[in-house]
Amino acid sequence: MTLFLTTNMTTLTTAELFQPELMTPSWLATNRAPSLSAFVSRHPAAGDVEVTDIQLPFMRAISMNWQTRSDFSLVDPSPCDGIHINFMLSGAMDSTFSGLPAPLAMRTGTHNLIHTPEAGHINHISGNQHLQMLLLQIDKSFFVSSLGEGDAWSDHLLTELDAERPFAGSAAPSMITPHMLGLIRDTCNPGQRGPMRNLLLQSKMLELLSLQLDQFRTPEKPAGNIPAHEADKLRQLKAYLDTHFLEDHSLAGLSRYCALNEFKVKKGFKQLFDTTVFQYIRQLRMQHAGLLLRNSPVSVDEIADQLGYEHAQHFSIAFKKFTGHTPTQYQLRA
Repeated sequence: MTLFLTTNMTTLTTAELFQPELMTPSWLATNRAPSLSAFVSRHPAAGDVEVTDIQLPFMRAISMNWQTRSDFSLVDPSPCDGIHINFMLSGAMDSTFSGLPAPLAMRTGTHNLIHTPEAGHINHISGNQHLQMLLLQIDKSFFVSSLGEGDAWSDHLLTELDAERPFAGSAAPSMITPHMLGLIRDTCNPGQRGPMRNLLLQSKMLELLSLQLDQFRTPEKPAGNIPAHEADKLRQLKAYLDTHFLEDHSLAGLSRYCALNEFKVKKGFKQLFDTTVFQYIRQLRMQHAGLLLRNSPVSVDEIADQLGYEHAQHFSIAFKKFTGHTPTQYQLRA
């Protein structure tokens, strides 16, 4: 696979920017030993990128933290027979794929899935931004065996795969949920070492794939009588809250963020997502608290403080109302 990085000043191959192994198809080998490697690449035009490459049988995860300097286009002229998934945690990237009818605009808090057996795609990336993403590569046969059938979305993908036609999981990127975000963080920051780490990473990646497939199978709720441009702004607001739910928010501030008046934010958010904007923030905070209680040694007092509660008892009451269990009971059940 040959990959070129082009800017208005220079053109680079991946061998000049990345380690060559990053773009090889060796991850497809089922008998390959699991591995984890990390490196940093620096370029005067493209910027600095930290890469963590996790290779497991049938799947691969590449975590990228990229501080860009100049506008550039990442051009890949080669086909790839696997399934590629991008979880965009921060930044913006517009991608054009050979065989797909329209570009995909990846923004903070979104994800999508693509299969591009035809050669050639271009990623347009702006300078002076922090680009953070998790890329999953899945072996096509393994993906087919995981997909199942019986619903319209899965049947469509199986037809496209059998015909070797390119496709995207959805016409527009979908939103990363808090549950997905927790799994992404666990995948990007594997703490444990040894064989157990590989099993945990594989289980996290499979759960992440399962959540994404379930989301694609569930059609997005129609906007009803909300104008399309307003519905887009409300979805952008929801994506923003998915990654900024621990911050203090006011209706006036959220209204300014999405460039809609307060009435439209209140009414439109409720109509589009079946919950009020502040109920949604509270839901995200409680889900985040549940992840901390289940997966980290953080104390209840520390979690309460992180969520903005002055007293841990108030957090415990709110958490029990949301989950049906006290924080301590929830930890024991986990």
